[in-house]
Amino acid sequence: MKYLFEQILKKYREKSGVTQEIMVDLLSHNSSKLKKLDNVTFSRWERGITIPPFKKQIEIYQLLGVDPIDEIIDSNIELPKIDNENYFAIDYYTYGNSDFVTHVLNRNTLSGLDSVLEEMELIIDSDYYFKQLIKSTGKNSIKKSIESLMAKLNAEIIICKYKSRLIAHSITLYVSPDFLKDLMCNEIDYTKIKNYASNNPLIISFYASTNDSLKYILGRILTNFLDIPNIDSKLYFISGEKNIHKLFVKLNSKIKFNEFIDDKNYKLSEVTKLNINHSKDALHFLVDFRRMEYEK
Repeated sequence: MKYLFEQILKKYREKSGVTQEIMVDLLSHNSSKLKKLDNVTFSRWERGITIPPFKKQIEIYQLLGVDPIDEIIDSNIELPKIDNENYFAIDYYTYGNSDFVTHVLNRNTLSGLDSVLEEMELIIDSDYYFKQLIKSTGKNSIKKSIESLMAKLNAEIIICKYKSRLIAHSITLYVSPDFLKDLMCNEIDYTKIKNYASNNPLIISFYASTNDSLKYILGRILTNFLDIPNIDSKLYFISGEKNIHKLFVKLNSKIKFNEFIDDKNYKLSEVTKLNINHSKDALHFLVDFRRMEYEK
């Protein structure tokens, strides 16, 4: 990360054709966090002698209009590994392997729903809140229930399979905070479901059994969230899995609700765009996902 910061800083300044003094003036006058920045400190940053805290680096990238993810990929920089091996199995199969298949389903790709209905049954059986939501639709089939959620709450389903075996999934709905409260209280009135539609993504079901499937799914979720124009949008997720709880703590999430159901502690967590921008782990997932997409 140190090499990345000094490289971006120097590259941007030289490309802009300005002196270090002008860069110091630009940064210090446009951010309260950098108002004490001086020429000596900036010079030390650019030479890699010292490095500012990660939050301050993100502030500088934003002021300069630099996308660190693109810089990492363009320069082929390898980030230090994050400690997720304690929570997820080591991959015996990786993204790019012909047996590793991903399905991304939403209201624009409904034709692919039939191919994952068997997996959807498994997911519904294992996730309490998603099961309750499916029941609340009042539809006579899983397919019709999911189609309805896609139409009314812009639901997106990601499925990862290896040799036809489900290894990871996520189900995202775009809802208002009222939906979260009513869902937890089992008070969803599906006849008024459209009233819940909003731009806050809720990951109502999430699981990853390998590192590569985790990188793909979480990277896509975070990318989609950051692409939402509303800066105040919030990302919510519900999970009863301890490893998922630990993972989202690393994304600076806040626990909003928890409930024990069938010996599982289901937690509802909230993440803001600021949380993600200040998380080193989030940067890893965003970079890994974009690299995967570029390799397609």
